[in-house]
Order: sequence, then structure tokens, then C-alpha cells
Amino acid sequence: MKACKTILLIATLFVVACSGRAKVIPDDDLVKIFHDAYIANAYMKEADITQDSIYLYEPIFKRYGYTMADLQHTLTTINERKSSRISDIMYEVNSRLEREYKAEQRKIVVLDTIDNYAKRAYTRTMYSDTLIRVTELRDTNKLRITLKDLIEGEYTVSFDYLIDTLDENHNSRVEVYLVVNDTTHNLRHTMMLSRYREGKYSRKFKADTQHKELYVNMYYHPKLETSEKPDITIRNFKIVRVLPTEVSVDSLYQEQLNLSIINHELMTAFTRDTIKIVEMQDSILLEEQTHEQKDSIALHSN
Repeated sequence: MKACKTILLIATLFVVACSGRAKVIPDDDLVKIFHDAYIANAYMKEADITQDSIYLYEPIFKRYGYTMADLQHTLTTINERKSSRISDIMYEVNSRLEREYKAEQRKIVVLDTIDNYAKRAYTRTMYSDTLIRVTELRDTNKLRITLKDLIEGEYTVSFDYLIDTLDENHNSRVEVYLVVNDTTHNLRHTMMLSRYREGKYSRKFKADTQHKELYVNMYYHPKLETSEKPDITIRNFKIVRVLPTEVSVDSLYQEQLNLSIINHELMTAFTRDTIKIVEMQDSILLEEQTHEQKDSIALHSN
């Protein structure tokens, strides 16, 4: 409906602005002209460009080989026809715009699907452990994990935990941060761990090119506190890396390109071998024909 109102406004401008002897524009071309005029009008509005509307449409007429006078003449005579009216033209323009809009929406969905597929394809579990059970102080180092040689991406740290009633520590926390160098770290996150009931931890950390390591301490206590006997169970510990969307998509395209190159090389090699075989067969056949001709000449001479 909005498109129809805009098209009517455009048509009115054309009728007011044009005069003189002209030719009738066929319905198909008229639909194309109104379609392009609507797109141009929408662009001008979106870009907040102020320009005389009549002059804006001149290139559209030239594109299809008509003038403003042709359109004015067509619009003043179209309702006299039995075959079609201006409402029929507007309906077709509106239908075409709706089809194009739906097609563009499908393209967006496809691109979004490609992005998501690429991200899933290049998602990696960088570290995992199904079960970590610690009941002695000397084993608490099992609860400290360092992931080295980071590359740019999003890292998700997650695990389930249970601090048992035999645990003698208080204010137990999880501590995670990204390491820049030996003396600097950032994006530090800590969370108090619940006691005597199952709990979950999950946190995303976005690493860039400056980050070298990801440090995880699943059983952290402030330095002023004395560590006592632990009793903690960790299950389903994971560090999952997701590459940035643009990197994932580039990697996916590169992988497909490499596959295409490999296939092309195989096909080229196959073609070369085939040509060699055919050349050999042709050479053998030529030799046989030459011998046959020589034998025939010799017999004829005898």
C-alpha cells in the first residue's frame, strides 16, 4: 500500500511536468519505469538527499528509451484502454517490489546461515576434562589450567562443580583472566562458588592479538586466607574457542577454494594422461597404417 501511494505521487509529478507530442509506453516498460522510480525515490528519502524530483527520474527514462512527454501521454490515455488501467500497472509494480523484497530477505537468511555454519565449522574445544576430583591440598594444582598460544577469538570457560561438606575452606572462588605478558593480565573475572550443592560456571572471554594465554583457577582463595583441606569435584570442564565471524567465513571460503584447486589439478592431470594415451594410440595406429601401405606397395610391385 505504501508503494502504491508513492507510485501515484510519482505519476502525478510526471503528468504535471510533461507536455507535448509523445508515444505510448507499453505496459511492461511502464512497470519497469515505475519500479525504478520507486527505488530511486526510496533511496533519496533514506539518504536524505534533496533534489528536484522531476530531474531525478530523467536517467530512468533514458534507460528505457523514453521521455517525460512519453510518460505523460501514456498516463493521460491509459484509462481509455480496455486492456489495462493504471491500477493494474501499480499492482504489478507493487508485486514486483514485494518479490524482490522477499528475495533480498532470503539472501540475508542465506548469508546469516553461512556465517553461522562457518562459525560452527571452526569452533574448537581447546581443552576438556570430564572429571577432576580433589581431596588433598597437594592436588589443587589440577584445578589450575593455562591455555597457551591464544589466537584472536571468543573463549568460553565452563564446568559443573560440587563442594562437599568435608571441604574446610570458605570463600572459595573461580578466577579467570587473559594474560598479556609476564606482568600484565586483564579481563579478570571471579565468582564465589556455592557450597554443599551443585553449581555451574560459564563465562566468555574475548581475546585479541595482544593476549597470549588464558588462565583458569577453579579453586581460588585470596592470599590472606589460609588454604585448608579441600573436597571439590569438577565435571565437564571445557574451554571452547569460536573464531571471529569474518575469520571463520574466510577460512571456509579458502577451504572450498583449496578443494576446487585440488580437484582442478586432478582433472588436469587426468586430462594430460588421457591426451598422452590418445597420442600414443594415434602414433601406433599411424605406424600400423604406414607398414600396411608399405606392404601393399611391395606386393603390388611383385
